[in-house]
Amino acid sequence: MIKLLTQHIPYPLVVLVLLLMPAYNANANELTLAVAKSTCNAIKKVGDLYQQQNDNLSLKYICKSSGLLAKGLNGNSIEADIYISANQKWMDYMVGEELISNDQVIYAWGNELVVATPLNSNITNFNWEDLASEKVELILIGDPSTAPFGRYAKQSLTSSDLWELVKPKIQTKKHITLLAESLSEASPNTVGILFLSNVSESLRVIHNIPSYMHNPIRYYLAPLKKVELQPQVVSFLKFIQENPAQSIFLKDGFKID
Repeated sequence: MIKLLTQHIPYPLVVLVLLLMPAYNANANELTLAVAKSTCNAIKKVGDLYQQQNDNLSLKYICKSSGLLAKGLNGNSIEADIYISANQKWMDYMVGEELISNDQVIYAWGNELVVATPLNSNITNFNWEDLASEKVELILIGDPSTAPFGRYAKQSLTSSDLWELVKPKIQTKKHITLLAESLSEASPNTVGILFLSNVSESLRVIHNIPSYMHNPIRYYLAPLKKVELQPQVVSFLKFIQENPAQSIFLKDGFKID
């Protein structure tokens, strides 16, 4: 059909028409999730469960800090159908950039901030103020500019007037998995501030940070505006809010209101 039409239409115009034609969606059965690093393991478990019921759908995960994901989605270096943020700031950013519709944003679950050490740590009888003492040599936190768990850690330290005192001891990590891995291999007098859901078997919790010391820890998810009405997107978002998926988050240490 195109060959017959081109017999009477100039070649440059044919090229322009073809470029403007909607591209065929080769990944109609693939769903890509841009996931805050701290919830990536739980999301993959939910995804595995979802695929048992939808074996014709392929799920792909991009796991980074919420800020890096948001900037990547806005700059077109990351392509995804659903965005999951570990705080409201980066979801608001996505709404402000008109990549996500505000009425599509879902508050999903919460978390808790803790202080942890390697298993071989000799730190005992720990109090929050001990962060400024000789008992603690190094403090690992997330990068407050891009990683929500780092932002919450800085808020907690600032609200208790410890930030300036402990600043020389602080070392930041890009994402929470890297922090947990680094902390497990760190010297005995090192501590890390991270989400309870990301404390591995090689770490020990020594302090639960009161929630009043930082903004509420809440995760938000939403479809990208360009795909918000696609059936597979709507179906997955419905599934993630239902009981089987919620049970996975609870088991992994998240909080369901």
